[in-house]
Amino acid sequence: MGSKWSGDSRGASLVELAFALPILIMLLVGMVSSGIAYNNQLSLTHAAREGGRYGATLPVNNFASLNAWLDEVVAQTVADGTGTLDVGVPGRYICVAYVYPVGSAEGFPNDQTARKEIDESVIVQDGGQCMADGRPDEERRVQVVVGRDTEFSVVFFSSTLGLDAEAVNRFEASQ
Repeated sequence: MGSKWSGDSRGASLVELAFALPILIMLLVGMVSSGIAYNNQLSLTHAAREGGRYGATLPVNNFASLNAWLDEVVAQTVADGTGTLDVGVPGRYICVAYVYPVGSAEGFPNDQTARKEIDESVIVQDGGQCMADGRPDEERRVQVVVGRDTEFSVVFFSSTLGLDAEAVNRFEASQ
């Protein structure tokens, strides 16, 4: 005579699977969601770094106005974002500043601090900086700050994360 537990155990596997499957699905969805958020962060970091580098090597006096120069650097930053900064992206934020706070150099009217800030669809152009970077006032530089929202979800839990990146490059373009 066998034990009362030695019978058919096919139902036990189904019960074990019912307990384990939700946990495995939550882990899988969490890993995919984290991977997407990490990829968006890497794209933002790349866009800020490349946009700042582009601006640092782009002569401001080749443009009719400093606003045209800012538009060019913003367009390059968006292009370097590989879709993470396109129009319509939730929480999209872009700020590009040409910082030269000691004033305009003689003969170069575009050498003055100016900023273009895009907060989703609101555009601000003024003479401010994007951030306090701690660099010397007499140093000409380009500041780029970018950001966006991304959705992080794990089946039953969902949250919006605000991602951002910033870069400061010393201005190197020849006049």
